[in-house]
Amino acid sequence: MNKKAIRLLILLVIAGTILTGCAAGVRAESTPGITVSEDNVYLAYMTNLYQIDRTTGVQMSDAVEKVSANLVMYAPPLVDDGYVYYGDLANKFHKVSADNLRSSSWTFEGAKGWYQGKAAIADDLIIAPSTDRNIYALNKDTGELVWTYSGEFAFISEPLVVGDKIVVSAQDHHVLVLDSKTGEEIHRVEMIGAVLSSPLYDPESGSVFVGSLGPEMISFNLETGVVNWTYGEGKALDSIWGTPILNGNELIFVDKSGMSIALDKNSGEELWQNNAGGEVVAGAVLVEGEGFLVALENGTINFYTGDTHAPLRSITVPGNIYSKPIVDGDQIFVPVINADALLYTYSTTGVPGWSFEAGN
Repeated sequence: MNKKAIRLLILLVIAGTILTGCAAGVRAESTPGITVSEDNVYLAYMTNLYQIDRTTGVQMSDAVEKVSANLVMYAPPLVDDGYVYYGDLANKFHKVSADNLRSSSWTFEGAKGWYQGKAAIADDLIIAPSTDRNIYALNKDTGELVWTYSGEFAFISEPLVVGDKIVVSAQDHHVLVLDSKTGEEIHRVEMIGAVLSSPLYDPESGSVFVGSLGPEMISFNLETGVVNWTYGEGKALDSIWGTPILNGNELIFVDKSGMSIALDKNSGEELWQNNAGGEVVAGAVLVEGEGFLVALENGTINFYTGDTHAPLRSITVPGNIYSKPIVDGDQIFVPVINADALLYTYSTTGVPGWSFEAGN
């Protein structure tokens, strides 16, 4: 897949992008980026970042006093120790107070591209992936640049931090393992397709699981970089956009056609398949004590039991779903586009809760 095709995929598919015209010109419009904390939900969408009470859905604060069409943000913010870290499409990365989003601690302006993927935290460093083909490690307290890793394509997914290692999905058909202190490349695991979603780590086996547009799902050892197994060759498998989940020894993922597939996490042996009934970009999400859900692009969310993977129920969410719902406690948070609201909430039993519309 060439660079031009990958760029189109970034803008048109992975984030459910549409193009809109405005006085300032053409801009990319994407799905809202959300992060859930103990008391609040933080939602990045277009010209602002919002702090929302997670119980009532009431807006508590926002980050931008005077909105501008030139300032756009979609990456899910990182929330840590009373602060929020987020990037925008004006090539800036910010640290602000979690209680007052207009109270700024620092802004990093060294990138030449925008921020589409969520940042991660590695000890005293903020690891921020950028579309300018760089990953920036910033001092958490000062915002000073500590190291930079340069790649061949835009970095658009959240890095996975495991101890002193950072695992990064790359669009040049690789998964990278970096040293968190220096940014030095430790391993480079080859894939047959572009890797757009964040990897999953299993501490029990020491394995990392990740899928690609190849299409394929692989497992590799984090310490050695050696591939344990690969699933996909000779299978009727579509591209894989979402991060897989673990349910006991079952590794569960969904391809773009909506086929849910479970593999033995140790051997890669196929255990079962389910058809979700529509296209899926967001992937599967664990629902603790019950099983898992699969969010279809058309707004349908199907729930399945964890032991028999039998269908439990379905709910219909207004709009289109392109990023994973977040399940936290007994609440489900679903960001959407093409609907009256940006975020809809439900109980884990499927009962509707509050919704959030920007400006209300």
